[in-house]
Amino acid sequence: MTYGLGVDLGTTWTAAAVRRGQAVEVLRLGGRRPEIPSVIFLPESGPVLVGEPAVRRGEAQPARLAREFKRRVGDPVPLLVGGSPYPAHALLARQLEHVLTVATAAEQGPPDSVVLTCPANWGPYKRDLLAQAARMADVPQVVLRSEPEAAAVSYAAGEHMADGDVVAVYDLGGGTFDAAVLRRTAGGFELLGTPEGIEQLGGADFDEAVFDHVTRVLPAERLAGDDPELVAALTRLRRDCVDAKEALSFDTEVMIPVALPGLHTRVRLTRREFETMIAPALDETTRALGRALRSAQVEPDGLRVVLLAGGSSRIPLIGALVGEAFGRPVVVDPNPEHSMALGAARLTGVIPAPAPARAPAPGPAPAPGPAPAPAPERVPAVAPAPRSPAAAAAPVTAPAPSPASRASPPQPVSSPQPVSSPQPGAPQPGAPQPGVPPTQPPGPNRPFAVGQASADEQTPVQLLPLGMIGPGGPPDIAPPPRASGRAAGRNRVRILIAVVAVLVIAVSVPLILWLLHHDNRQAAALQPSAAASAPACGFSDDFAGTTVDPAWQLSRPDLKLTVSGGAADLDAPNGTDIYRTNMTAPMLLRPVTGDFVLEATVEADPAVFYQGAGLLLWNGSDRYVRIERGFGGNGTVGFEYRDGGPHRWVHGPLPTQHPVRTEATRLVLRMTRSGDTVTGAWRPADKPDFAELATVTMTLPETVQVGVAALNRAQAGARPAPFHARFDQITVTC
Repeated sequence: MTYGLGVDLGTTWTAAAVRRGQAVEVLRLGGRRPEIPSVIFLPESGPVLVGEPAVRRGEAQPARLAREFKRRVGDPVPLLVGGSPYPAHALLARQLEHVLTVATAAEQGPPDSVVLTCPANWGPYKRDLLAQAARMADVPQVVLRSEPEAAAVSYAAGEHMADGDVVAVYDLGGGTFDAAVLRRTAGGFELLGTPEGIEQLGGADFDEAVFDHVTRVLPAERLAGDDPELVAALTRLRRDCVDAKEALSFDTEVMIPVALPGLHTRVRLTRREFETMIAPALDETTRALGRALRSAQVEPDGLRVVLLAGGSSRIPLIGALVGEAFGRPVVVDPNPEHSMALGAARLTGVIPAPAPARAPAPGPAPAPGPAPAPAPERVPAVAPAPRSPAAAAAPVTAPAPSPASRASPPQPVSSPQPVSSPQPGAPQPGAPQPGVPPTQPPGPNRPFAVGQASADEQTPVQLLPLGMIGPGGPPDIAPPPRASGRAAGRNRVRILIAVVAVLVIAVSVPLILWLLHHDNRQAAALQPSAAASAPACGFSDDFAGTTVDPAWQLSRPDLKLTVSGGAADLDAPNGTDIYRTNMTAPMLLRPVTGDFVLEATVEADPAVFYQGAGLLLWNGSDRYVRIERGFGGNGTVGFEYRDGGPHRWVHGPLPTQHPVRTEATRLVLRMTRSGDTVTGAWRPADKPDFAELATVTMTLPETVQVGVAALNRAQAGARPAPFHARFDQITVTC
């Protein structure tokens, strides 16, 4: 049976997938896991070992073990393994040869086509070395694709994406980092701008940071020497450090066993310590993704999602940092170790045949002018299987270009020629004239210019310039000279078009004004309004009964608010937030004039990033203060605000935002206003003393709205989950 093979030769892990028809599945390369370590053991005699067997043999003879050689591709200095020099791409060839052997045995024959992935920022030299490695491994018909492109194809196979949707790929693997921006098209994906990357950054560096953390607390004399037993013990310790790093993606702390000659102990490592180690490097990755977006001329708001690919993207801090930096949904592939291989396998079904070379047609030399910009690199997408023979035979019509195409770099154009105002009854340039055959008839391969008649029109259409229509309506149009036959028909068409244009404008202008007025009324619903209710100077609400005081203003008509048992439960649907242009969080507000102290008892147990609930001072979408309990099981107390400028965290959930940690789920939050300063404080409900959070100075009017809010916007790969917060009592003291 014919099949295609997609291979991801990663720095630390190698994965593969096969495509049979439209079905794609991961190829099991190892015994314990589908993927295998990118490790090669070169013995003095006997066959070369790859993957798990190589790791086992390498513990006793580490000098004959080669790892992370993908990082050295392009380095003219060979690697010394077992006393012999090896170019890095020759070791890649051994790794690829092993994958091909496993695939041939599993599928009972060699693949018909192979797609290899490589970092997006690899240039022609390194790509040529990878192609050489494929030839050394005797791989038939190999095609190279970048890792972000393969990841986007894999994501699109499981998610509906419309033509024009733009995704950013954040690919952090074992040894390299790539950032790329791609747009969905009718034929697949096209790369926008220039990809960014960091070649010497990945999970292997994080492993080394954990190993360094462990060895720093051990006696130096226990780590020195070349005793074979010590070397084997240190190799095991490195492997345990890798396991500990991976465990911190799901746990908050780990104990790393140390078994050295004469020393047996354990070293504790917390997630917070690990995040502190790697935070500076991760900041560089978000900066690189920002550069990729600027190169593609795409604003973060224009992204559908940020796709996290590569095994190291499982680290929770990465999704949090990327979501905070760009304010867009972050999606983590459920199996990031395989996403590139699966995408590469899907691309084997659409490998284009080499285009035959064509001799240039003789003609005059072109005039000098600006060089055309290179066409964007296109990645064909795999079309789904046809639902029926009739559907398979139906022609596919390419959709019109999406508005998102404006994000791609502009192409150079020729200088425009001056255009004279059309005269009534005058022949139009390019239009067919009676008795004169057209010199360049329009057709499917020739774009139409403005004012040019299409192929199925019998007469040209004259467009009425917009500047001719004033406030009083269209100007008087002088009657055209008498004409007969075709000329008279053209005049009647012109008059008809002008009348239709006037009618369209007469209808559309009032409609647009009504829509603007309607949107302004909706936006004003969240703004402080003196007419909503008279400003109060102090109140206390313990939510007795089953309804809330009518003085409370609900920010959303669909807000689900349940009052019972002396508490108010606020439900937050997924996607609700108070961030940038996303002002959709459920809010319970009422106006207060002058200085005040606002307190509320909140019970909230957020389960995913990002959910939270707490106090709110609201003076509109660009001036507000929030104090909340948020951020999942490792809870934090947040203090954030906006004063007409950017959104700012004084205390946030991320390590770079000075987090205030707490495991308490029932808190008393306090917000104090004094003039233009706002101070926040908090305490666990079972503790008597408040701890101050911060004081900020803002521009505020005399009357503002205060109350509570709840947020629920799944990020960092978290699945949407229900969230509600309970408020027992809300008081304002003037």
